[in-house]
Amino acid sequence: MPAQPQGNPRRSPGRSSPRAPSSNSPYGGALGPKKNVLELPPGHTAQVRPPITAGDFIGKFFAQDSLEFLRWLAKYFRNDNVTLCILLLMMGSQEVGGAVQLRQDAIAEELEMDPAQVSRSIAKLKRLGLVFSPKRGAIQLQPTVTLRGGYKIIDKPVRGSAQKQIKVQVEQLALLSEIVCDNSVPEEFKQMALPGASLPEPPQKTRKRKLAEKKPEA
Repeated sequence: MPAQPQGNPRRSPGRSSPRAPSSNSPYGGALGPKKNVLELPPGHTAQVRPPITAGDFIGKFFAQDSLEFLRWLAKYFRNDNVTLCILLLMMGSQEVGGAVQLRQDAIAEELEMDPAQVSRSIAKLKRLGLVFSPKRGAIQLQPTVTLRGGYKIIDKPVRGSAQKQIKVQVEQLALLSEIVCDNSVPEEFKQMALPGASLPEPPQKTRKRKLAEKKPEA
């Protein structure tokens, strides 16, 4: 028979992330050490991380790459193919963490659109809380509806003037916590990042209904 671990198992709490949500965030306490408990033999340790992807919907924890969001896009932008195409292009161009390093003129060139069209569509997406521009030439997508998870390389300061590169896991709750606690983030984007947020209702009047309303009575 294989050797069995000796001694009594002990509890060793795992950490959800080195950048776990702070206590003043609405996401603080959503995932804490007390909820990640493993039974381990003496002398063993483990680190527990939340999943990088999941399939829940906006307003709940881990609502990323939601199929429901794609359904909403199809309905909300059914009469606005320009904005739909621009958003889909940005979703497909995002880096780990949801950052899109594309200038508006580059988007216009790739989609063969007028730059003014791209500007108007991005302004519309900003009003909906789906994107914002942290700096010129950069766009952040809303993590509650689309988020490319995984690991990214960042520079970490070390002693002296040198820096070293480390891999950091991008986790949705930690990212949402940073957004809602950041005073430089636009209010529309913050509101969509809060727990319980909901997407706006699609426009009610379809083209067919509008034509029916304009049709003169016999």
